[in-house]
Amino acid sequence: MRGDLVFEHDVKTYLKVRGEQFIDGTSSHTSLDFHLTRRNIHIDTKEKCQQFSMDNWKEASMPQEHLFIIDDLAVRKLLPHAPNGFSLIRDSSVTPPMHYVYSIVDFLCMPKKRCRRTISKSVTTFKGKWLVDLRDAAAFETLDDAMQYILHYSEKHKSILESHIDCWGNYRSERIGSGGRTRVAKYWKEDSKARR
Repeated sequence: MRGDLVFEHDVKTYLKVRGEQFIDGTSSHTSLDFHLTRRNIHIDTKEKCQQFSMDNWKEASMPQEHLFIIDDLAVRKLLPHAPNGFSLIRDSSVTPPMHYVYSIVDFLCMPKKRCRRTISKSVTTFKGKWLVDLRDAAAFETLDDAMQYILHYSEKHKSILESHIDCWGNYRSERIGSGGRTRVAKYWKEDSKARR
């Protein structure tokens, strides 16, 4: 059985043992792999089965051990399920395997490098790829820990979507600078008058 199919099977078994109600989309080319119906959570599973050849991915700024390559389309498929769409990744290229989670919010906010892989057919086409740093994902040693993170992610929704005004996320590959003029109380008063 292919590595990615083993991982799908492991997630399916995990959900069944926990008694989670879910729709299995693993045989679909258009649906995400799992829809947890009671929680309205959508999960797409991915697996890094072997090391990437850095000669083929010269655009990557991170070392091979931290590189993950995901289809641009795979990320876009999460959008209709925001903020409850997740990419769950198992890195089997290391021992023991590690598990990583990116939410659709992470994909929006974090640094990434997009590139196009050429597909040579009768007409040359391209497949969009994202080169992402696994150090920017939530990292877990076990599938259970990764799934618990996903199952409790909704507890962050209020902060993410309503109250947190600084840049969201703490992404290791990103350095956030400062810009603009420091805001002080007199500006708020001026802004308030301008809106009247």
